[in-house]
Amino acid sequence: MSKKEILIGILILLSLFGFIKKDFLFEELPKKIINKNAYKEANLRIVTNTPATDLSEYSLDLNNLIRTANIYEGLVAFDRNLKIIPALATSWGNINNTTWEFKLRKEVKFHDKAKFDANSVKQSFSNAIGKGGSQVKSLLSTIKEIKIKDPYTIQIITKKPDPLILSKLTQFRISRSNKIGTGPYVISEWKKGQKLALKGYSDYWGKLPIYQHAEYIVTKDKNKRQNDYDNGKIDLLLAVPKENAMHLPPDRMKHMFSLEVNFLMFNLKNPLLSQRKIRDVITKSFDPRRIEDIGNGLVRQVSQFIPPGVYGHNPEIPLFEYREEEKKRDIFGKQKKQITLDYLPTFKTLAEYIKSQLNEAGFSTRLNPLDATKLLEKIKSNKSQLYILGWQAENGDAQGFLDAFVHSKGQFNNGRYVNAEVDKLIEKARQEINPTKRIEILKNTTDLVHKDLIGIPLFEASRVYAAGKNIKWEPRMDGLVLASDVK
Repeated sequence: MSKKEILIGILILLSLFGFIKKDFLFEELPKKIINKNAYKEANLRIVTNTPATDLSEYSLDLNNLIRTANIYEGLVAFDRNLKIIPALATSWGNINNTTWEFKLRKEVKFHDKAKFDANSVKQSFSNAIGKGGSQVKSLLSTIKEIKIKDPYTIQIITKKPDPLILSKLTQFRISRSNKIGTGPYVISEWKKGQKLALKGYSDYWGKLPIYQHAEYIVTKDKNKRQNDYDNGKIDLLLAVPKENAMHLPPDRMKHMFSLEVNFLMFNLKNPLLSQRKIRDVITKSFDPRRIEDIGNGLVRQVSQFIPPGVYGHNPEIPLFEYREEEKKRDIFGKQKKQITLDYLPTFKTLAEYIKSQLNEAGFSTRLNPLDATKLLEKIKSNKSQLYILGWQAENGDAQGFLDAFVHSKGQFNNGRYVNAEVDKLIEKARQEINPTKRIEILKNTTDLVHKDLIGIPLFEASRVYAAGKNIKWEPRMDGLVLASDVK
């Protein structure tokens, strides 16, 4: 019998006589034994082409979150498949339509060794809504107050029923001043625009990460990034160009569909596009296989604006049908109808393909590339006839798209498409707490939108990564790249 087995046997006997608490023996001690010496000696090197703007716990920018999600935690979190799981809260439930109760995790320490409790949550909430420039503030706008019931129980009371409150709380991170969080890593070095170095937090409440030291390095030169990766200087490479991904060994090229649907949207106030028969012809003019080729096989056709994996996706909606004969039909006779296609420069190849198909269907298409600011301004002011854009379901729910692009008063619709029944359903979904009832409301909404043919969902994009030779890692649907996920 080994010394370890003898020690465990003695501890069990002691627990039976009451000298050691059973909770410590069966919960705390195994965690300490498992986590001891778990760190690898190597330094984990994660390289990207985009710097973080800051390390604020109040930022919602993905490039920042990729770094800061290692440092700060919320009451709840998304797992890699966008399922909500416990984080600093162990359990929760809604007492009524506007009151949610959370049981907090005990024995959690901030990086400065301060104790985490209900006061920490309430203070973090005050900071998040009071901090100038806080991007989280708008997410928390439906919260009326946070009540402390006891040191490890809180109630979050909303101004009105908010079915998205749990999704929003994944972005509300608990912290103390000076970038102090409760996450598995602490900041050891920060060179803005260049590098963030992290060190494993030995008193972390959860399972310790495999790598004690991790670096997020910014390399803007794509040739240098590729050379460093080829020479084994990079463990995980983010934002891999699709043309480079094709040359990676299959076991080292990682990609995940990003919940971003790219679509062609009609302005239904336009005299030409208001005609259903014209929209029908346009819808059948694009070959999804050709679009997948343009995306180097790293995009996939979708049937609707809400991608698979997002709450509100309707699996009963069929894919749009491509018909070769439709694009060759001269629907306007000898006189072609002029139309302008607005798009971001990154969609140049796709825009050229769309132009060629529209021209064969009888249009005279003018391509109009615009930067993001000008394109969004044109869409909001209803001046765009036809545009290509993408929408990403960052919170894993369809509501954001429906509010912004489909509701008649949405900031990117603003009356271009009006359906009173659809508006009513969208407004109902905003406040329906019962998940079974709400999913039916969302499915009915997306079904009506599909039938009204307000635009054409073209494809769902993917994020592409390259893993090092000895790295075990799988991407997440939310796009976060956490050092603690790497093995």
